[in-house]
Parts: sequence; structure tokens; C-alpha cells
Amino acid sequence: MPFTTGPIENFGNQPANATNVRVKILNRTGGPLTGVVRVFRLNGTRQLINSANFTASANASTFVTLNIGASPQYEVEIVPNQNGGLYSVYGRTASSVLITAQRVLHSELVQIL
Repeated sequence: MPFTTGPIENFGNQPANATNVRVKILNRTGGPLTGVVRVFRLNGTRQLINSANFTASANASTFVTLNIGASPQYEVEIVPNQNGGLYSVYGRTASSVLITAQRVLHSELVQIL
């Protein structure tokens, strides 16, 4: 089942606005978990900025980091091949500082069809 962060505002953040987004993937299954992470620009027409495939081994974690450029609004979509994954999303500055105001925990993600 795919997940979305919904719209994330990327303006006026401290210490700076996000230039990339990190998605942490925790596989709680007994087999590999694969899928794709997509990032969309939202100001105006929804436009794909970047995407990357992921593979997390059984009972292990991994992360994907995607560039979002200078997008003032964005959305992250996570599309796994099966249930059993837990995810978190963080906006990051160009110097890799996490922006806590752009943190989206697994419990805050919305399942989409």
C-alpha cells in the first residue's frame, strides 16, 4: 500500500530550507522489502522532481536521500512492494542538518490507493 507525506511547506525553516529529503525504511518482515520513493514539487501543477528504488533486507533498515532543489512545497510518496515496512521522512538542509518541522513519522503518513 503506497504512503504519502501530504504537502510539506519548505519556506522559512531554521537553520535553512530543505534541499533534500531523507526517507528511513525499516523492514519488519522475514524477506526483502523493495519499492520506490518519489518526490513531487507542489507549487502549481504536481511535478515529479526525483525518484529512487530501494531494497531493505529482512529485519534491517536502509535510507534513501533525494534532491528536492529549491522547491517551496513538496510531497514524498513511498510505494513498497508489500506490507511490513515502517517509514519516516525528514527534510534536510544542504549541510545535512535535519529540519524537525519537516519530520513525518510512520504514524503520520497517509495511505493512498
